[in-house]
Amino acid sequence: MKIAVAARSKGEVYVVEPVFGRADMFVLVDRESGERTAVPNPFRDDAEGAGRQVAEWLVKQGVKAVLCGDVGPKTRLVLGEAGVFSGIGYDGTVDDALARYLSS
Repeated sequence: MKIAVAARSKGEVYVVEPVFGRADMFVLVDRESGERTAVPNPFRDDAEGAGRQVAEWLVKQGVKAVLCGDVGPKTRLVLGEAGVFSGIGYDGTVDDALARYLSS
């Protein structure tokens, strides 16, 4: 299963981005292999609809769960229709968010 965490770099660590569509990047995590890849958000600076575009892009990447501070209602709809879990209310480091998600 692939997990995407909305993130930004803070020094040498990645922290959870509070706004899904405007995240600097997404840390993609393959739960089975543990492999992590930080991928720039190609829609970060779009004037409108960034969240929906990011959601569609992540679905095409095979993501089954996203973790972030919050997502808008239209974005949540796109993710839900694709069967993707949208975890909101996450903060702290990416490692903290992943640990919290995986322990639930």
